[in-house]
Amino acid sequence: MVEFEKILHDTDIVVSQSNIEGKIIYANPIFYRISGYDYGELIGESHSIIRHKDMPQVIFKYLWKQLLNKEESYCFIKNQSKNQEFYWVFAYIRPSLNKDGTIRNYISTRKSISQKAKEIVEPFYKNLLFLEKEYGLEASEKSYKEFMKKNNYGDLSTNEIMHHIQY
Repeated sequence: MVEFEKILHDTDIVVSQSNIEGKIIYANPIFYRISGYDYGELIGESHSIIRHKDMPQVIFKYLWKQLLNKEESYCFIKNQSKNQEFYWVFAYIRPSLNKDGTIRNYISTRKSISQKAKEIVEPFYKNLLFLEKEYGLEASEKSYKEFMKKNNYGDLSTNEIMHHIQY
């Protein structure tokens, strides 16, 4: 099966909000347009409904590690639309906190991935996925850590490395 890629416009900002279980509680009109779902259809669905099969598990492991530590997270994600097209995004996800400091929900804004980032991330993710399938999550995680170390110019945080790759 041949997959087709949807390209986000530079002005597209995809926004969603999910509860602490990862179920979508809000999605903006651009999210519906890009994902191909009808308005309201995503509410109550797990955010993983749009996860593309090419996404390595290790990316979500580190994403959730940051979020559960009440930290924001930047990452590159390949999503799949309802009609099986795919699209890449540069995601910024942050926890929204209650007054007592507990996590209330998560807010995600996503925009188009730069061509520079796509050329770096796409083959890297393919390799991570291969490692996960052939040797397990531990092998993929080792490769992820090596990649982050290789792309760490100075003493950058994970989020700063993602910014460096995007821009």
